[in-house]
Amino acid sequence: MDYSIKYSVECLLGIERVILSSLITNNNTDKIEDCLKIIESKDFYYEQHGIVYETIIRLYNRDKKIDEHTVFLSNQQNINEQYYVDIIATTPLDTITDYLNQLKKYSYERQIKIVATKIKEGDFSKVNELQDIKEKLENIGNKKDLRQIDEKFEKLISSLDLNINKIKNKKIEYLYDQFIVKNDIIMFVARPGVGKSLMALALCNMLLDAGKIERIFYLDGDNSHITIKSRNIEFLKNKFGNKLNYFIELSDSDMHIIIKELKKKDLTDFLIVFDSIKNFIIGDRNSHKDVTELMNILKELRNNGASIVFLHHQNKLNKDFNSAFSGSSAFMEDVAIAYELKKNEDKQTYIFIPLKDRNNISNYIAFTYNQDNTLTKVDIDYAMETKEDIEIRELIVNFIKNQKDKPIYSEILKYIVDSGGYNKDKVNRIIQRGKDKHWRASRVLRENNKLVFELIDSQDNQDKLLEGDIK
Repeated sequence: MDYSIKYSVECLLGIERVILSSLITNNNTDKIEDCLKIIESKDFYYEQHGIVYETIIRLYNRDKKIDEHTVFLSNQQNINEQYYVDIIATTPLDTITDYLNQLKKYSYERQIKIVATKIKEGDFSKVNELQDIKEKLENIGNKKDLRQIDEKFEKLISSLDLNINKIKNKKIEYLYDQFIVKNDIIMFVARPGVGKSLMALALCNMLLDAGKIERIFYLDGDNSHITIKSRNIEFLKNKFGNKLNYFIELSDSDMHIIIKELKKKDLTDFLIVFDSIKNFIIGDRNSHKDVTELMNILKELRNNGASIVFLHHQNKLNKDFNSAFSGSSAFMEDVAIAYELKKNEDKQTYIFIPLKDRNNISNYIAFTYNQDNTLTKVDIDYAMETKEDIEIRELIVNFIKNQKDKPIYSEILKYIVDSGGYNKDKVNRIIQRGKDKHWRASRVLRENNKLVFELIDSQDNQDKLLEGDIK
């Protein structure tokens, strides 16, 4: 658009005089209301005309009479008499809307020239201001254009609005039942040395074996070549070939290239693992802004079809997850599910504890690790047993086994508490937890229909505790 001045000074002078004369004549408040919607005193090219306009508006706001005498007398120290006579001598008009729009357009054109000059001189902070003035100029007084803008807006909104046809048949898909959700972002968090990487790599092995995933990109920023060698990475690479792409000790530029190319791809049936996520932040992991930028990249990958798992660290000392969480809370904000990983050294079990579940679909889940880089799912109560829990359980088993008659609940409880000095509530929890796993309870008439206990066959018990692998 050509933003050159369209009106001569003489023409502009005439426009301003017509507007002011029409306002002064007959105390026309309707015209003043129109003016207030469109123009300001700074829009007048001639300073004197701006002063007269300000005087009129001040009288209007005070509910004072507006005529040629009142206007001049109320501000005669600032109003040039000759200019004012020229205004009064100008024929007023019944309708001045077009004149108001012309004055406003000229004012915007003048502002554009001023701002453009500043930009040319190096003040690039004015670029947005220039664009804003241009848009205002293009739309001022043009109701048709405004309607067109509204139509354009509605078309844009319609194109971005939720398409219910795309979601009506959507359902949650799992890579691992009730644990890893397909096409979403999952976080594993644990203290250093617990086994996050070991678990993640074993899951990758199992998911590829089960055909749950077609390809995995494992981005390892934590571990050394020696460490991953001990985890049979050579065997896994030979086993899966290009289905398992494992990246280690990448430069920032190489990482940037990989992410850039991934963002262009259809990533359906891809799993991308970030180990650990702190290595992929550009900036400070405690900065909400920096972390959010990284999480936005992960969301882009997810929106392209990828399933994403990222590993993250807890601080070592604080037991409270919320305060021990390393870095910004932005890590947690965009994940669908987050698990805390704990290892029970007594049982050599790995326990995933839900910390966040956007769709309320996850549960506690536990595994044992096998030397062939696979996991065996185990009963959660079995996995979480402490050394003391095991001692109590073994005492209960021996007590039941050595009784001539099937013991009742109170007999078991009293024996364990008295013999070992264990907490009564804890013994009770273990008795209840062991039902249908280590022992079963049934009611008999001998003891007035009280519960009596007997041991479960050892093979039955083993079958219950070891529940198999991927479903």
